[in-house]
Order: sequence, then C-alpha cells, then structure tokens
Amino acid sequence: MSEYTHRTDTICAVKTVIVRGTQIRHWLEFHLLDEQGDPLPHQPYRASNEATRCGLIPEFSGQSDAKGVIRLEGLHPIAVTLWLSADPLAEVMQTRRLRATRGEKLREPVYAYSYGPPAPDSPAEKQARKAGYAHHYLRIGQLCDRLPLIDSDWTDEQPPAFHFPDPKFSGFTVAAEALNRRHVLEICPFRAWNLVLHHQPEYSMANAYNLGLMADLSYSDATFKERSRERPRPPNELRGSVEEFFFRQCLDLSRTPAFPPPTPGGLWLAALVVDVPFSERYTTAVMLDARTVSVPKGEPNIPFRIIEDTQLFYVSNKTQLLVAWRGTSEFWDWLTDAQYQPVLADGTRCETKAPCTQLTNKGKVHFGFLQGFEVAKKLFVDRFIKIKDQAFNKELFICGHSLGGALGLIHSAELRDRDPLLYTYGMPRTFTAMAMQNLRFTHYRHINDADLIPCVPPEAELDNWLYQALGPLGPDLGYLWSTGELLASKIVEFGDPYWHHGNPVLFFTAQQTMQSNDTQPAVQGGNDGPRMPQQRVLTRRLAKITKLYLVPSLSDEKSRYANEQQKAFIQSLSRDSLKQYFPPYSNPETGSHRVSAKDHFMSSQYLPFLHNQLLELCAPTLPLERKNERAAFTEQMASGSAKSPEEERKRNELFLALQQLLPQAMVMTEQLEGGGDAIERFAGLERPVGEPTENIYRKRPTEE
Repeated sequence: MSEYTHRTDTICAVKTVIVRGTQIRHWLEFHLLDEQGDPLPHQPYRASNEATRCGLIPEFSGQSDAKGVIRLEGLHPIAVTLWLSADPLAEVMQTRRLRATRGEKLREPVYAYSYGPPAPDSPAEKQARKAGYAHHYLRIGQLCDRLPLIDSDWTDEQPPAFHFPDPKFSGFTVAAEALNRRHVLEICPFRAWNLVLHHQPEYSMANAYNLGLMADLSYSDATFKERSRERPRPPNELRGSVEEFFFRQCLDLSRTPAFPPPTPGGLWLAALVVDVPFSERYTTAVMLDARTVSVPKGEPNIPFRIIEDTQLFYVSNKTQLLVAWRGTSEFWDWLTDAQYQPVLADGTRCETKAPCTQLTNKGKVHFGFLQGFEVAKKLFVDRFIKIKDQAFNKELFICGHSLGGALGLIHSAELRDRDPLLYTYGMPRTFTAMAMQNLRFTHYRHINDADLIPCVPPEAELDNWLYQALGPLGPDLGYLWSTGELLASKIVEFGDPYWHHGNPVLFFTAQQTMQSNDTQPAVQGGNDGPRMPQQRVLTRRLAKITKLYLVPSLSDEKSRYANEQQKAFIQSLSRDSLKQYFPPYSNPETGSHRVSAKDHFMSSQYLPFLHNQLLELCAPTLPLERKNERAAFTEQMASGSAKSPEEERKRNELFLALQQLLPQAMVMTEQLEGGGDAIERFAGLERPVGEPTENIYRKRPTEE
C-alpha cells in the first residue's frame, strides 16, 4: 500500500511505505552577523533534527566560514535546530558594538519589558529582505548551547533576562517549510549600558547630567525584589529602585535606561549611556538606608531626623566607583535642629563612640552635617570600608543634592587621597575658610539662580562664645547670635567664615532694564521763584528674559578641549569681570533680586535645566524654545543696550559669551569610544522638559 502522507524520517521508521523515486534532499544556510552587519567567522556550531536524534544520521557540526556562513546539506524535510558554542560566542560578542538607535518609542513606558528587536528595518534586515533571505534578531541566549562562563560562575547573580530569555537553551529552530533558504541571524552583542562619566579636572556636561540623575535617584524609597526569570515582575514593585536601574535597565539593550517622571504623566529622563562589554557591567549596586538598620546599643541618642535622612547608595563596575548621597526635603529642620555651629574638622569632635573622621588639620566643619556623616559611617561600617578600599584602584565619583551635597563634600574630604571627582547641586556651605587650604580635589558646584540653600550657613564667623559658654542652651542662643552676625557680615570681616568649596556652575536668569529721564513739572518756590525742574530716573525691566548655563572654568584658554578658535575667543573675555561675578569660595551673583526656596528642588528645577542643556548640545539642529529665547534676548540687548545700566550690559554680554563655550564641555564625550553613538541615541530619543514640543518632532531639520 502506498501512503504518501507518511514521512519515513520523522520519528524513526515505524511503518513500511512505498516511495516513488529518490527522496529529495534539502539544504539550509545561516548567516551570522552582528548589529553593525559584520560577520561572525569561525563560530563552532552543532545542529540536529529528529533524524540525528534517532541516530539515523550523525549530528551536524563544524564552524562558520570566513563570512560567518553555516551551510547544511543533505537534510530531510524536517525542522532543524542550531546551537553555537557558548564561550566563543560570548567572547566575540562582547567585542562587538551596538547600533546607536534602538527599538524604543519616544515615550514608551520604560517598564514594559518586551525585549524586542532594537529597531525596525535594521541595515542587516533591509539587505536580507532585498536578497530574498529570512531575517531573525536574536540574543546570545537564544543560540548558546549552555550558559557561558564569563568571569563568574553565576552563583551570585541571575543571568540577565534580556540576554538569556530561554533558561532551557533550546537553540534556534527553522521549520521544515523554511528550508532551502538562507536565514540571516542578526545577533545582539553581549554588552551592557554604563553611564557616560569622565574622571578629569575639566567640566563635563555628561558628568553634570548623569551625576545629577544619580543625586536624584538617591531619593528613591523603592525596593527591588528579585524574582525567577520565568515569573513576570509587577512594574510597581520595581519602579525607581537603585537595583532595578543598574541590574535590569543597564542590562536591557532594547532601550536606553531612564528615570520615571517626578509627577504622574511627566516626561521620562533618559540617561546618557555607552555600551561596554558585559564583563565591564555594573556588578555592585547597594542602597544604604539608616531606616533599615538598628542603632548599636550604647550609642548616644541620635536624632530621628538624622536617621530619617541618612541614605546613600554606591555602585561599581570594573573601572569606576560612584557614591550618591541623599538630600532631604526638610532642609530647614537641619538648620533649626543642628544649627550652624562649626566644630573642628581634625577629628576631635564626635557624637558617636567611634573615632571621628579626620577631614583636615585646619578649619572647621558644620556640626550637623558632620554628625550625619558620622552616623552613616557608624551604621554601615563594613560598607564604608569597602568603598574606601575600592577607591584605591577605581575612578571615584561622588555626587549629591542639597544636604547630600554637603555629605558628599565631607566624604570627598575623607577620601581626598583617592582623587574623588565631586559634582553637587544646590548644596549649602559646609566648611570654613581655613579648611579650604587642604581640600584640593575637583568639585563642580551647581547653583540654580536664586536657590536659597547655597546661601546658608551665612558667610560669617559663627564660632562665637555662646556656643561654648551656655551649656545646653548654647546652640540655640548661638543661632540667634549668628543671625545678627549674618546682618553684620556685609560690613564686618570675620576671621574664619563659612566658605563654599569648588568651581561654581550657575543657572542664571538674565534680564535687561532700561533707564530713562522723566522731567517733572516745575515746582513753585514762593519768593525764590520757580525751582529747577526735577529729574527722576525710571528703571523698567524689558520683556525678553533668558536662562543661561554658565561654567566660568570653560574660559581657561589652557583647556585641553578648547580649539584654536575658542582660545582666541576666550582670550577676549575679561578675567577681572569673571572674578567679580564668580568670586572664589562664594556664591556668584544671581539673576534674581530675591532668593527663593522654589528654585531648590532637584527633580523639578535642576534636572530639567540640565537635561534641556544636554539635549541642545547633543542635537544642535533641533529647534528649541530655549534657543529662541536667547536669540530674542540677544536682539533686545543689541537694540536697547545704550539705555541699559552699563554694569548690567557688560555682565549680560560676558554671560552670553560664556554660554557659547558650552560645546567645549561635550568634546570629551565625542572623543570617547562609543560617545558619538551615545550622543546620537540621546538626541534621537529625548525631547525638552517643560518646553513646547508640538512642532519639534514633526520633522527634524536634517530630514527636510
């Protein structure tokens, strides 16, 4: 009997059939490519089907050729499964680079982990379709024959779900109907995301933005609970945690790591990241929260405020160590509870039983801030030892906002022999003038225009006799006395006042005023006759204002990143004026007449401005409202400068010139391996925060 519907090679021979003619043999090709379209030659493989598993024919094995092609011939018309050897594949895919563009949508929720292809119509896919080939986008875990051994036996961590979505390592299968065809396998590189950070004395826009994100992340109260990879993770369980960002988002190459918006419905803020080999990924991410530990017995009573606000995290990879200190939303509690009392910074004053940290041999430090730092060290002794040890052979970055900036500065002072690089945002004064002599490390201190917190403690000598003479009432009465000294500080020079540390970076609201002479009617003066007409000077602010991003250190003509044209421009800037507007150890002149608490918040004030400035530098052709505002203000200056106060006009001209130097802060990122892709990715994904956007992404200028 002839039964043509039966196959003789599916599940071994179990039935006698009559076949007319010689059975047709089939072929199959796999072309192994990376995301750049480059081939993967000499990759060991094996392939099997039901015929090999039944022992009818030997299993297929070998290596891909010089062009990355694997060809199988003499196949039966049944499905074929391909595996690549895990270790050689993982090794070579660590060296391959990602494409700049990914498959993410502009504002797609970052917690929808679909792990899809990185971008529709990739170059490899376009070429494959054009040639009539099939195209498949795969991760190495969909091809590996087992889990690769990459500098770890994976005992301490779960393999990332993005790279290894199939815990059974089932291989890649081609159905029988898809034989006699070439299949292009575009394989995602075995990489991870790292923050773009530059450990250097020059100012970096990438540092400013990414460390600002880290300072904001330190406020997170979210917790991360690891689950089995087979079980879905509820989005709310992961949202905003430190571990989720570094152990999940930084290993998900389908999208750029991003931060949730400060308010519901707001914009996500993407980090500026570069892809690195998987072995250089972040391997440590630890949140230290004093609320989760018990105060050791025998310790003096520690104010609840300090326990509540003592929070920081640290992360590390193969070459870098980053520490982010949390600020506090109740900063005024610190000013009223801890006051401004300065204490010696040489380690002789401490409120815990552990020895105090020796910060500097001279000068003093804010008592409340020092106490917060010492409490953190006491509660997390082992962790601080690890941070100090790791800083020996890694680049050390420290950051913090508000109170976190003060604690970060104290931590940097302790680790000053480890060459810390410190970026702070809206931080208060922390040390006195004499202490500055020994605090020699790179620090960029950001001030958002009229932010009130950088103005405290007052720049005055506050170590008055009331702190020492009145027992328990000393700090309270000392605070009252200090208030009087604050008023007197404008006319009295004190011996060791509170000073600011670091290079200032100012977010300045520039405005222009006009002077005009308004002649009043003559006033009759009795027998003396009419008096001379009175002249009154009227000043009014013009309508156009703009906010500038000012980095005075960029005006150094010795900078490695200033080209010849920039150096000539820098030499034209007035050095005396820069010193006048940005005095050392003090706050620069702000663009507002009154200090304000509303300018202090990280998520709603500092971060949006940092983000928008970075976007402007990454996408210089993108039409942005901030550029229109500057252009309108510059035009207003040109047309009305003759009637403006001379001091204001000179200041605005100088500050507009400083704004033009900002591209210099991106040169180091452009020169970084993968830096160009990082910039392109950020420019293509992001849109400005708090600016009109309805026309920005309709069509980019380069697409006209």
